Amino acid sequence: MNRKLSLSLLFLALWLLFQTAFTLGQLYQNKLNNERFIASIETRVALDLSRLKLANEKFRTAADPDSIEQYMAQMNENLARLNSSALIVSLQNIDLATLEPSNNVQKRVLKSPEQSVEIAIQLLPINWRDGLTLIAPLFALMIAGWRYLTPPAKRSRYRLPQNTSPELEAEIQKLIINLKDKSIQFGSDGPAILLPNKPFCFYAALVDYCIQTDAPNLKHNIDVPNELILIANKYFYRLIELGHTKRKRPDFGANLDKTLSEIRSALDEAFKHNSDMKDLFYPPKAQGEGSRSKMHNYAITNDHPELVEFIGK
Repeated sequence: MNRKLSLSLLFLALWLLFQTAFTLGQLYQNKLNNERFIASIETRVALDLSRLKLANEKFRTAADPDSIEQYMAQMNENLARLNSSALIVSLQNIDLATLEPSNNVQKRVLKSPEQSVEIAIQLLPINWRDGLTLIAPLFALMIAGWRYLTPPAKRSRYRLPQNTSPELEAEIQKLIINLKDKSIQFGSDGPAILLPNKPFCFYAALVDYCIQTDAPNLKHNIDVPNELILIANKYFYRLIELGHTKRKRPDFGANLDKTLSEIRSALDEAFKHNSDMKDLFYPPKAQGEGSRSKMHNYAITNDHPELVEFIGK
């Protein structure tokens, strides 16, 4: 999709999202305002009830419509000064003639020991312009503008393209972990670096473990995970099957600093002519506090299993 078109669609989608959120917020606030003003009308009528000339069957008194209408008009003037969204339109079936009839009317009943008073309250319609805001397109424009100024992310130059031909795949340099001769090598033309049993098995297991595990957390201040040790043991027993050793199985959880140091030295030699690719397969060194830093994670950050090849596995 054209980048300008995608940014335009992003702007419109964000504008719609922010505008919808603002409108819903306005509707909710209007509902709260209606409830607040209805409560204030009920409270005011309840306080003035003793002096209002309303019909009362118990005391056999008649209503004075003119005074009641004047009372409601005065109350509505006060509410208008407060920008009220609710007005009183009827009190004990005496309607305020100055207001146009509306369908959006709520009826409430005030009860006292002497009588029950019915109040009709009209809710004013919301002006659609109040639901619009300049903040929505402004925020949308800011985000779309930021995306426009940010260059598109480049694809990893290490990832294999789909439907790779055998000829092209042969040209791609891989890390070769060869159990047949206990060596690590990068590319078919790179030097094959031999390693002792323990660092070789630990490194093979480390690569295997980090490829299989999402966000591996390997730190010096915690024990080496059992899963990693089991994989290292598996590679050691494979070396025995291949006739490389008959020695006792090493403790892969001990002397971790020394093991990693031997691995890094071998990788420095293997990637002597391809240093730009080394970080994909290199156990990171600690920064600042030293190799025993609690924040240091020596896991390999390689999420490209297609760039690793095991021989004799």
